[in-house]
Parts: sequence; C-alpha cells; structure tokens
Amino acid sequence: MNLSLKVKLTISYVLLSLFLVSSLLFASNYFLENKFQSYIANTQEKKNQDIVNLVTDEFSANGEFPSEDSLENIGHTALSQGLILMVNDLKNNQLFCMSTLDSQMCDNMLESMRSNMAKIYPNFNGQYKENNYDVLKNGKKVATVTLGYYGPYFYNDEDIQFIQVLNKVFISIGILFLMIAAFLGFYMANRISMPIKKVINKTTQIEAGNYSERLTLVSKTNEINQLIHSVNILADTLEKQQISKKRMARDYAHEFRTPLAALQSNLEAMIDGILEPTPERLESCRVEILRLTRMISDIDKIVQIENDSLKLEKTKFDLVNVIHQIVSNFQPELSNQNIQIHISTKPCEIYADKDKIIQVIVNLLSNAIKYTDSGGKIQVAANKYGNKAELILSDTGVGIEEEDLPNIFDHLYRTDKSRDRNTGGSGIGLSVVKAIVDAHGGHIEVKSELYKGSQFIVTFPL
Repeated sequence: MNLSLKVKLTISYVLLSLFLVSSLLFASNYFLENKFQSYIANTQEKKNQDIVNLVTDEFSANGEFPSEDSLENIGHTALSQGLILMVNDLKNNQLFCMSTLDSQMCDNMLESMRSNMAKIYPNFNGQYKENNYDVLKNGKKVATVTLGYYGPYFYNDEDIQFIQVLNKVFISIGILFLMIAAFLGFYMANRISMPIKKVINKTTQIEAGNYSERLTLVSKTNEINQLIHSVNILADTLEKQQISKKRMARDYAHEFRTPLAALQSNLEAMIDGILEPTPERLESCRVEILRLTRMISDIDKIVQIENDSLKLEKTKFDLVNVIHQIVSNFQPELSNQNIQIHISTKPCEIYADKDKIIQVIVNLLSNAIKYTDSGGKIQVAANKYGNKAELILSDTGVGIEEEDLPNIFDHLYRTDKSRDRNTGGSGIGLSVVKAIVDAHGGHIEVKSELYKGSQFIVTFPL
C-alpha cells in the first residue's frame, strides 16, 4: 500500500514517540515500583517495631506479664495493620495468640492480602511469614513477640489505591504525550511535505512542457533547498533545449527549403524541356545535394552528442606536434586571409583520443580564422602544469557579445542571427568541442570582448 510522505512521517513520529514514551513510563514505573516496594518493606518493619514497643510497654518494670485484655487490644491494633500477634514466655510457652483468639478474622485478613497482591502481581510468590522480636525490660529478655504477616511484603487498601492512581497518571501522561507527538508529527510532516508537493507540482508542469516558471520557495531544510535549486536548474536546461530545438527546426527548415526549392525548379524545368540538362546545370544540382548532405551530417553529429555515444580511443601523444601539424594544414587559408599566427608551446605529452583532440583544435582554429578579419592575429599556446595540460587559442576577431557567451556551447547556437552558413556556420562546432572535452574529463571556458577578440582555454588531464 502506497502512503503519502506526510502520512509516513506522521506515523514515524507517532511510533517513535510511542516507543520513547513507553520506554520512559516503563522505566519510571519500574524504578518507582522498586522504591515503593522498598518503602513498604521499611514501613512494615517500622510497624512491627511499633507493635513490639506496645507489648514491651505493657510489661511491668520487674518483667511481670501484662493482662490478656491489654494484649488483646494490641492484637486488634496489629491485626488492623495486617499483623497477627503472638507472645511467648522465656520457656517458649504461648501466652497470647490472636489467631487462636479469632482465627476467622486472621484468615480473612491473610486471604484479603493474598487477593490484593494477586490483583496487582498475578505471579506474585507470597506466603505467610513470621518474625520474632525480643521483649527487653531493664536490659533483660522477658518474652518473645512473634508477628505473622503475608510476605515478603504486602499492600493494604491504601497502597493499592495509590498504585492505581499512579498508573492512571502514567497512562494519562502517555496518552497526552502521544497526542502531542501526533500533532507535532503532523505539523512537522506538513512543513516538510508541503515544499516537496510544490516541487512535484512544478515538475508536473515541466513534464507538460511549461518551463517558464521557477520555484521561489525558500525552505529551512538544506536538502529541500537543494532539490528546489536542482528543479529550477532542470527547468532552465530544458527551456534552453526547447529554444535550441525550436531554433534548430526553424534554421534547418529554412536551409533545407532553399536548396530543395532550387533543385525542384531546376529538375522540373529540365524534365519539362524548358532547360537543357547541361553539365553546368547538373553540377549546380550536385552542389546543392552536397550542401544537403553536409547539413544531414551536422544533424548526425547532434544525435551522437545527445546520445552521449562519444567513444574514446586513448593513446599517448605529444600535443605540440598535433598543433603544429594542424596549423600547417591551415597555412594556405591563413595566407589567403592575411592572418598572422603565432605558436607558443612546450613539450606536452597527454593520454587522450588523438583524433578527437585534433577535432577540438581544428574546430577552434577554424572558428578563429572565420571570425578574424584580414590583418588579424591568432595565437596558439600549449603547456602543462601539475597533472593537467592547457591549450589556449586567442584571436583578434570580432569577439562575442556578452549575452551570447553562456549559450555558445549549446547545440546549433550561432551568434550570427542571419542563419547564413557562410558566416555563422552550423552551430555544431563548439558543442562538439565541449562534448569531447567533457568526455576527457576536461574543462573549457571562453573570454571575449566585442570587436577585440576571443580566447578559448581548454584543460585536459595529462
């Protein structure tokens, strides 16, 4: 059975409180009961001594025995306190016995004690006991007092009433604490579950495609604040992806439409005999088809990145040699655009996927050349520090607007809003670069100032 978080937390609070209260009440009752039993035993001994003193006072100074009436009065007093009085002389002859005087009353008293103790302690192992006390007059023993009672201890009616009241107090306190625990549990569970419910509602909106709103709730629980922050970040990311996908659909719809329209018009004209299928016209159609092929290849790259299917085949190689090789391949293009390039490197051997690292450098250098005007400068630097390798590529190109910097590594994002592939590219290069760097456990950042140039800093673990 599935239960809500609020119900589970409330039940947890109640069960925990029940355990704690029960343990506390049990321990309190146990120790209090032990103390009470000790108190009853001490009180019983005090009663015994009082009865012995009463009997002693009845003896004369020279040790003459008291009258039977006085002993009978003391016997009734003792009986009212749960004691059966017996007095023997020095020769152990019985002078007085309350049980002999009124055996029915004594039996009833002992049965009442046994019944009282059985009510409280069903397994109480009690039995009739007798204690002997010497009667001393002027330092001489004149008689022996024997007191019989139900032991090892017994509760009278007042004691039982006290215990019953005490148990009722304990039960009332336990019920009160449980009610307070249930209230506090419900209150705390509501405090905890309420922001989680709001997070759930927000994630439901995200699931429905509403990424615009953000959670502004602030909780006093760190984990809930982290959850709220994560949900907001998720909404930001999904919103950016949604914008990126819409832009992708818009851009590619625009770019597919143009070559397809040109192909369609040319082919229909040649089929209808309006135009001659000359080699030049066929070549023009082939160029458009190649353009469509390149765009489809870009889409394949996006799918590869989205599926995290970048597989690395790592080997050891010198990053400096790779940089010089790539720059050499770009030399004709650099010369044609009158761009100066300066290489500043130190030996730097890394363990990485060589082909992927080449792709990173090619994409960054290609972008630098594309956005650097004639007469500009590009600088490539590579070195290592600690357990990392660093690649820095700087240019004096047009730079990147500040509002574009957070998005340049997004798929299909282009700072050129005209969607001209000849100037703005496909928007794939930098997203591929970041995917490769991330796959290597590296980091990439960009610093740029409009009309002054850009600097890309890439770090890899050696």
